[in-house]
Amino acid sequence: MIADFDISSFPTFARSLRAQWVPVFLTPIRGSEERLVIGVAVLSDSGFHIEAANALSRLQCLYGAQADIVIQVAAIALDELRYDISARYAEALLDFRPTITGVSLGSVRESEGVSLQSIGQAWMSALSSLYDTDALAVALEAEDPEATYEDRFEALASGDRLPVLVLDYVVGERAGLAGFFRSDLGKRPRRRRSHEVSIDFTGSKLVANFGTLQVGQISRSVDLIKRRLWDLKVERDSETTAVFRRSHEMLIQMPAPNDPQVSEKQYENLEIAKKALEEQADQEELRLEAFTSVAAIGQRVLLSEQA
Repeated sequence: MIADFDISSFPTFARSLRAQWVPVFLTPIRGSEERLVIGVAVLSDSGFHIEAANALSRLQCLYGAQADIVIQVAAIALDELRYDISARYAEALLDFRPTITGVSLGSVRESEGVSLQSIGQAWMSALSSLYDTDALAVALEAEDPEATYEDRFEALASGDRLPVLVLDYVVGERAGLAGFFRSDLGKRPRRRRSHEVSIDFTGSKLVANFGTLQVGQISRSVDLIKRRLWDLKVERDSETTAVFRRSHEMLIQMPAPNDPQVSEKQYENLEIAKKALEEQADQEELRLEAFTSVAAIGQRVLLSEQA
């Protein structure tokens, strides 16, 4: 028996929204036909939304040290598109003229969804290898008029999950220490202003920053850890009394010597980087100590704050 169907037999959106959308392409290598989908711009009569790539760390595998340049170019392109759409709206999709070569828009298409954001997310998931549906969206909050995609991309590219993981471990063992951690840990990443000093943990006996020394990203890891060391130095020097001076430590995580995912040569490079960081810490009269797990770092924090 063949059932009779009509259009009413199929589910429909509770709040149907029709919109136009375009993919945003970036060609990193001049003259190459290789291109990346760095975003999807979605427009309707009610407004517009740009769903941006949020898994930019994957570019490290493709471009190595040049990945930072590719990320910056992608961010600038999306910022220019956002400003152009704000000024010319739908016309910008047909005649977008970015200042950076290698950036272009695909053809204008139509789609339907419950919101502009959901349409953008659906098409980014389908089109882009630089998008992760489980990761944080690169959204620009309305209450932050100075926010840019360049800010957001920099924050995502330079992010390190270790501080959040240490926070979760320590609070799980001793909830009362939650207030000693930086208040924005675990929230949407934002770009640090040049004058800001960032401290992950400020306890009664220990002041600490956390960083990961990563295989395959040693140069980036070292640069980030050096910046966190500088923050510790500034914080330490700001303490006005020596009577209650606390220990200022840079606690880093790196693979164990017998880690099966790390080759002998890779571990040797990690050891060289760690030694250079230890020398830097010694010069600033700070302590840098390496651990092989989040739990080990968490225990170091817990022991330091015992009554």
